[in-house]
Amino acid sequence: MIKNYFRIAWRNLKRSRFFAAINIAGLAFGMAICMFILCWVLDEYNVDKFHTNGKNIYRLQVNVDWGGIRTMGVTPYIMGEQIKSSFPEITANVNIRSTGNNVVFRTAQQMYLENKYVFASPNILEEMDFPLLAGNKHTALTQPDAIVLTASFAKKIYGSTDIIGKIVTINDNQSLQVTGIAKDVPAASSMQFDFILPFARTLQEDSWLLRPGSYSVTNYMVVKAGTDIPALTTKMQRYFHQQYPDRKDQVWLQPFEDVYLHEKYENGKVAGGRIEYVRLFFITALIVLAIACINFMNLSTAQASKRAREVGVRKAMGASRMSLIGQFTGEAILMCAIAALSAAVVVYFLMPVFNNFTGKHIAFTLPVIGKYLLGVLAVILVTGLLAGSYPAFVLSRFLPVKVLKGDLSSGSGASIFRKNLVVLQFVLSFIFIVGSVVIYSQMQYIYHRNLGIDRENIMYVSLDDHFESKRTAVEQSLAQLPQVKSFTYNSFLPLSGSGSSADLSWEGKPEKLILNTAPQMVGYDYATTMGISMKEGRDFSRDFASDSAAYIINETAARVMGMAHPIGKQISFWRGKGTIIGVVKDYHFNSLRENITPMVIMLQPKESSYMMLRLGKGEVAGQVAAVEKIFTTLNPGYPVDYHFLDETFDNMYQSETMLRKLAQVFAVVAVLISCLGLFGLSVFTAEQRKKEIGIRKILGASVMNVTSLLSREFLTLVIIGILLATPVSWYMMNNWLSGFAYHTDLSAWIFIIAGVLAVLIALATVSYQSIKAALSNPVTALKAE
Repeated sequence: MIKNYFRIAWRNLKRSRFFAAINIAGLAFGMAICMFILCWVLDEYNVDKFHTNGKNIYRLQVNVDWGGIRTMGVTPYIMGEQIKSSFPEITANVNIRSTGNNVVFRTAQQMYLENKYVFASPNILEEMDFPLLAGNKHTALTQPDAIVLTASFAKKIYGSTDIIGKIVTINDNQSLQVTGIAKDVPAASSMQFDFILPFARTLQEDSWLLRPGSYSVTNYMVVKAGTDIPALTTKMQRYFHQQYPDRKDQVWLQPFEDVYLHEKYENGKVAGGRIEYVRLFFITALIVLAIACINFMNLSTAQASKRAREVGVRKAMGASRMSLIGQFTGEAILMCAIAALSAAVVVYFLMPVFNNFTGKHIAFTLPVIGKYLLGVLAVILVTGLLAGSYPAFVLSRFLPVKVLKGDLSSGSGASIFRKNLVVLQFVLSFIFIVGSVVIYSQMQYIYHRNLGIDRENIMYVSLDDHFESKRTAVEQSLAQLPQVKSFTYNSFLPLSGSGSSADLSWEGKPEKLILNTAPQMVGYDYATTMGISMKEGRDFSRDFASDSAAYIINETAARVMGMAHPIGKQISFWRGKGTIIGVVKDYHFNSLRENITPMVIMLQPKESSYMMLRLGKGEVAGQVAAVEKIFTTLNPGYPVDYHFLDETFDNMYQSETMLRKLAQVFAVVAVLISCLGLFGLSVFTAEQRKKEIGIRKILGASVMNVTSLLSREFLTLVIIGILLATPVSWYMMNNWLSGFAYHTDLSAWIFIIAGVLAVLIALATVSYQSIKAALSNPVTALKAE
C-alpha cells in the first residue's frame, strides 16, 4: 500500500509540475535557510565543549564596585593562587595571559611578525585538551625559556614539526627552546593561539602582575567532580573578605563552557551575550521553516479543485478517509524529502559563501551530514506531517456526491483557516522586514554618529621592543614628511577599549567612593592628532617641560569630581599627584554599547604600544609607503605592522554587521516564501470564485472591478498581519536596541516604510492572478451550468 501511495504521489508531481516546483522551491528555501542557521547555532554552541574535563573547569570572575558594579574575567594573579591553595575542592588553577604584543620570529629566509599567542602556566597542557604531537605535556612549559608551537605554525616558520630541542630566537635577543609541538587549536575553541610561552616568563617581564590590585590574568579553576559550586563560592567570598577586609570585590565562578556564549554581565550577574544571537537565530530558523510549511499548506489547498474529483472517485470506489489521509501525507513527505535533498545540495555548494559571510569554518561534508542524518530525517518527517496534515484532512473530507457534481467548496471554516495562515505568514514576514530596517538603521547610526574623534586618515603602527632606541630618529624623520600632518602615541587603541583603574582621587573626594577610571598613556599632540576637541585648557606640548607630570581629563571625569573649572586643580592617580592642564570633550573610547566613563590622560609615550599618525587626505598607498620607508630604514629588520583606525572600528561591530546582512537575507526569503503562499491562495480563490466572476462580468463588471474585488481581500489580510505584527516587532527591536548605550530611535517611519513595502509586494504578487481571472472568458466558467 505504501509503495502504491508513493507511486501515485510521483505521478501527481509529474502531472502538476508547475505547482510542484513552486511547492518544493518554497520548502527547499525554508529548509536551506534552516540548515544554514542550525549549522551556525550548533557551531556556536559547541565552542569550548571539546575539553574532556570541561564541565569541571570554571573561570574566576570578580565583581568590582568602581562607581557601579563591573564584572571582570581577568583577576589578580595572586588572587587565583591564594584561592586555589586554600580550598581542597580546587585541584588546579590554570593561569593565562594574552597581551597582543608583537613577537618577531626570524629565519634565514624570512621574518614573521606574530601576535597570536598566550602566556600559560605549565598545567594548561594537562587540564585542557590541547594535545602535544611531540614533547612532554608535564614539563613542556616548566622553564621560562621554553616555547610550544602548534603544528601548522611550526611548518609555517621552520618548515617542519621535527624541531623538539631546537633553539629559536624571538625579537632578536631572546633565545627559547622548543619543548613541544601541539596539535592545531580546534576552530571550536574560544582560546586561539599559534604558540604558548611559559607564564613564568610574563611574571619576569612584568613584575607588577604580582600586585594584589593588578587585574590582568585569567584564572581557570579546575574543581573536583560533584563539587557544590554555590557553597564553594560562598566560602571563597568569605575567605576573600578575610584577606582583604577593605575591598568590596565579589568573587565567583563561571563555567568555562558557558563563558563564550554568556559574556555579558549586569550588576554582577550573567545577563546574556552571544547566547542572545544563538537563541534569536534558532527561533528564526523555526520561523522560516514554519513560513515554508504554511506556504505548502496554502499551495496544496489551492490544488484541491484539481484533486477533488479524484478524491470523489476514490471514495465512491470504497477508499476510506484514513487511506486518503495516508496518501496525501505520503505525498507531502515525498515532497519534503525532495525539498530537503535540494536544500542539502544548496547548503553544500553555498557553505563556503556562508562561512565567508559569517566568519565561520563550518564543514558541511558527508560525515557531518551522516552525523545528523537522524535529525534530518526527523525534520523531513515532522515537516511533512505538519505541512501535509491540513491539506490531507481537507481533501479527504470532500463528499463524493458534491465534488462529482462540481461543488468544490470546502466550508467556511477551511477558508478562515487558510486566511489565518496568510495573516500569520505576513506577521512573521513584517517582523523580519522591520528587524532588517532597524538593524540597518542602528548600524548607520553607529557609523555616522559623532564619536568625538576623527577616525578618518589615522594610521597606527604597533611598536616593538627595539623602537625605543630609534624613537628620536623616527620622530624627526616623520616631522619632515609632508604626508604626515601630526603624530602621537597611545597605550590603547581609541574606540576599541581601555584599561581600568580605581586610583583616581582629588580634594573633597567622598571617603567610600571608588571610581572606575579609564587611563590613557599618550604622547604629545594627542588631541590634535586624534581630532579630539578641547573644552578647556590645552593639549600636551613640547613647549612645557612640566607636562610630564600633568593630566588631561574628559568632561565626564570633571563632572563626577564636581569640578566646574578643573584647569589648575590637583588630582592624584597611580602615577602620582599632578595638575590638570586640559579638559577634552567626551569622546567614545569604548564600544557604543557602553557609556562614556571618566578618563585620565597622561603624557607617557614610552609606555605606549602604538604610534598614531594623521595622514593627509588623498592617495593612501603613497602615504603609507612613505611612512613604511622611514620605519624600515631606521628600524631595519623589523616588519611594519600598521592598520587604520576606521578598519579597527569596523571590526568592533562584526557581530552586528553579520546580523544586519543575515536579517536582510531572512527578510527577503521570508517575504519570498510568504508571497508564494499568497500566490497559491490567489490561485485557489480565483478557482473557487470563477463562476461568480463569470456572472459579474456578464452583468457588466469591468476588469478593474473584478481585479479590485479579488485583490482587496488579500490586501486586507496583509494589512491585518501588519497591524498585529507592529507591537510585536516594536517590542523585539526596542529590546535589542536597549543593549546599546547609544542607539537610534524606533521612529514611526520605520514601520510605515515596512508596511508600505509589504503591501506593495503583496499587491504585486496577487495582481497577476487577479487580472488573469478578470480577463477570463465567462462562457468557459459557466458552460457547465
